Amino acid sequence: MVESREAGSGGSPAVAPEHLLAPRQRIEAAAAAALAELPPHGRWITVTVEDPDDDDLAYALALVVRDRTTAAEVAAHLGVPVTEPEVIGWASEWVVSARYRGSAAGTSVSPTTDPAELAVDLADWLQTFLADDFISDPVPPCPGHPHPMRPVVHEWKPWWTCPRDSGLVRPWPAQVTDQS
Repeated sequence: MVESREAGSGGSPAVAPEHLLAPRQRIEAAAAAALAELPPHGRWITVTVEDPDDDDLAYALALVVRDRTTAAEVAAHLGVPVTEPEVIGWASEWVVSARYRGSAAGTSVSPTTDPAELAVDLADWLQTFLADDFISDPVPPCPGHPHPMRPVVHEWKPWWTCPRDSGLVRPWPAQVTDQS
């Protein structure tokens, strides 16, 4: 399950919540894709995507101003429409946290990361989280081996590979790379 959480520091937000929606959706889609690829444990992990706090948004704003980054440049890089007020949300680091059986972990991600790479990064992080939580079963199991498969990006799409022979095992669903 993927949840959203709006951050707040008590003051007025640096960016209106509606201008954070598109970057949040990209991260949530990648997290959902990663969870779907980690059965059966993925069904019981709760992943939360938190809006960047005001300090993170202020830092991103400073970078955008310093580099004179425009919405058109960000849109061209991402391949999705971006408005000027959304640029700061795209330029921010976002906190993603996971909870499973009383354990919790967190990481930060950038929504400008390619969707396939973002999904693979989150799957790798979630595999480590599960292993650290003493899951003895390989998740997901590598066919014919006692270890889990490893997520990789191959030809701009997420795949599972065997870590022993580096061979491609199977691709992830096509919709992972179609998310904006």
